[in-house]
Amino acid sequence: MRLLLLPILLLSIITTSFCQQQPANTTTYQLSSKILDAATKQALEYVTISLLNSNKKVINGTITNKKGEFVLAKISNGTYTLLIQSLGYVDATQQVVIQNNALNLAIIELRSKSTDLNAVTVTSKRLAIENKLDKTVFNVEKDISSQGGVATDALKKIPGVTVDIDGNVELLGNPSVKFLIDGKPSAIFGNSVADALQSIPNSQIQSIEVITSPSAKYDASGTGGIINIILKKSKIEGFNGNLSMAAGTRLENASLNTSYKKGNFGINAYFSGNAQLTASSPNGLDRLTSTNTQRLLQESTTDVNRNGYKTGLSIDWAFNKTTSMTAAMGFNHFGFKNHGTTNQHSIVYDANGNELSNTASNRNADNSLSVTDFENSMAFRKQFKKEGQELEIAYDGTFGKNTTAYNQQQFYTGISSAFAGAYSTNPGKENEVNLELNYTHPITKSTVLETGFRTTFQSIISNADVFTLNANTGTFSKDNLQSYASNYRRTIYAGYASANFSLSDNIEVKAGARYEYTISKADYSTAHNVAIPNYANLAPSLMIGYKLPNQQSIKLAYSYRIERPDFRDLNPFINLADPHNITTGNPNLQPEVGNQVQLSYNKNYENGGNLNMVAYYQRNSPDIKPFTTYYATYKVGDSTYNDVTLTTRTTISAEVRAGVNISGSLPISSKATIRPNIQLFNRHLNNPYAVPNITDAFGFRVNLNLSYQYSKTLVAEVFGNYNLGMKWQGKQADVYAYTFAFRKQFNNNKASFGFIAVNPFNHYIYQKSQQLTQDFTSNIYRNVPYRSFGITFTYKFGKVKISKVKEPENFNYAPPSEN
Repeated sequence: MRLLLLPILLLSIITTSFCQQQPANTTTYQLSSKILDAATKQALEYVTISLLNSNKKVINGTITNKKGEFVLAKISNGTYTLLIQSLGYVDATQQVVIQNNALNLAIIELRSKSTDLNAVTVTSKRLAIENKLDKTVFNVEKDISSQGGVATDALKKIPGVTVDIDGNVELLGNPSVKFLIDGKPSAIFGNSVADALQSIPNSQIQSIEVITSPSAKYDASGTGGIINIILKKSKIEGFNGNLSMAAGTRLENASLNTSYKKGNFGINAYFSGNAQLTASSPNGLDRLTSTNTQRLLQESTTDVNRNGYKTGLSIDWAFNKTTSMTAAMGFNHFGFKNHGTTNQHSIVYDANGNELSNTASNRNADNSLSVTDFENSMAFRKQFKKEGQELEIAYDGTFGKNTTAYNQQQFYTGISSAFAGAYSTNPGKENEVNLELNYTHPITKSTVLETGFRTTFQSIISNADVFTLNANTGTFSKDNLQSYASNYRRTIYAGYASANFSLSDNIEVKAGARYEYTISKADYSTAHNVAIPNYANLAPSLMIGYKLPNQQSIKLAYSYRIERPDFRDLNPFINLADPHNITTGNPNLQPEVGNQVQLSYNKNYENGGNLNMVAYYQRNSPDIKPFTTYYATYKVGDSTYNDVTLTTRTTISAEVRAGVNISGSLPISSKATIRPNIQLFNRHLNNPYAVPNITDAFGFRVNLNLSYQYSKTLVAEVFGNYNLGMKWQGKQADVYAYTFAFRKQFNNNKASFGFIAVNPFNHYIYQKSQQLTQDFTSNIYRNVPYRSFGITFTYKFGKVKISKVKEPENFNYAPPSEN
């Protein structure tokens, strides 16, 4: 019943809008013009156009298209005021008279609000969240409570995005998300997306784009959609930069961004680093088999710390007015280590529940992960005489090294010598090279064709030497049956065609299809030359946008997506840090295929408010899920382990999600604004490996952001979120968190000081979850240290002048400038 509310509400809004048409038998006309930037003469998109009557009431409205053009239809005779508004520009008004004919106004030019070209401080006029036709954009620097944090803190603020306590991300309830940095794939996401995101400080991020229904121009990877993290990059004339630092009780980071631009040449350089201080997390497990004969009790305290850094350089060079080149290179590193001592009790019962034995032991274990990645890219663009006609040739490569390691020993209580133990180091490589050709051709004034080809070369290489303890001698020796080497190579050939055209003044369509052919080859030391069938996918996409009066719009979108297994999924490395709870990858995984339909409604209000609603239906068949299986005894190489759960990635039959996401921005006064977000959905799973095969689960996520502008230089924010744990082989833990923050700007807004408090009234977030299968039940608890207090400082330097440059709509190889 809940899922019917949004379509009913959308239908009511559409009906109301249609009922506001002109009276019958009244002749109407249209009004049109084009909006340009007064300084650069470039067309301005998404400019708000409002038509006011003599009572200053808005009776019609629209926004400009990519060429800066707009058309207002169904206007009766009369005198009106045309109001033109765009962020960062001075509002413009013009009196218009409609008298028995259509009116095509002369070109209208808007002046930037910043006009001092000698020495200015560049202040962004963007809103924190912008809802565009094809994506949602979150401007990180406009959000106070995410300052001083990392990318996962910023993602929590974006409508439709959910982040759990460990940093795992879902988009509209789907965890299969394709992450990009500046529009390009990165190997840092291959081993652990959660850890990679926690290595990117928010001070390094300009904005985050969320694309739930990507067009055919994008790779078909990611059944949930695409999240594109855009790093800070300036195209402001002269030398300038900014320095950001954050220090706190849980997290510390710093970043430096510098840029220099003169004429047609620009260079950007950056460095950032962050560290999560060591924190202790008490946790425990109580597992009982379905026969009630085997019980495992574990209690431990785990110490965890993280660190990471990023550095890079990019160059923009316009050879002339029609030819340009961009090039970039970067180096990333992140890693974590954890250490814990676990008290264990293995209890055996007879059929009547009488205790037969109770074995007490201790386990000391270390886990670590280290990822380094070198990235480079180059793109060449050629523009032709026809406006909008462009050729692009691009290359990007990412070369990553991943190293996972564990070391564990087990001792019977009161005995100093270990009775079991093992250690291993698992170095691996994940490399990806992309070659791409894109061509854009305007067919008519309102129709644009995009087409292109892309070839992707991927290699995933992994090996491990495993050493096990000989309890009699107290020495470790190599276990050749557990040690392995693997080499997985994948080539993807892709081509696409996409057309963007208008059916009328109010209806815009973007339709296309992408064809991808995948060739995979694998060689494992335990099974040489594994035969993996080649497969082809045709991925159509369709988006229809309908503009309603009074800054309203409706969008219907469909997309076909595919999720290919990555490094973590395929890596056969068996992690035995806890021999009772083993994890490993699955080199036999098949790709996940998804189909998604969305119906959305967006309304912008004159007071700066916004309402955005999305109803969606997603079906993945097959679907990839982590799956846990119980074994009374489990053999790895020549070692046998007792009372074991094995967790790996598995291909299940299907997952279907249907739900709604409602978000908005509500100015409750001239100083206070509330941004709520609510997501409700149902998840239906068909898993042939589980009993029962069918699982239905209801999901609920909500967050609320309140900001208050005390003065032009002082702002405060409060943010809170809650995620209901989902059912999957039991029930996941609920998640909640809250943050208080304020920021004070000074020195003519060149510098700012901030304070952030996260969960100040609770040292831990207590989490209780359950694993439930036909073979066992586990009750698990964790106390996650989350309380923190921190301060932030930012400083912008350099004398600059505004130099607005029109950015291409697709940011795959040229992220937007900071302006």
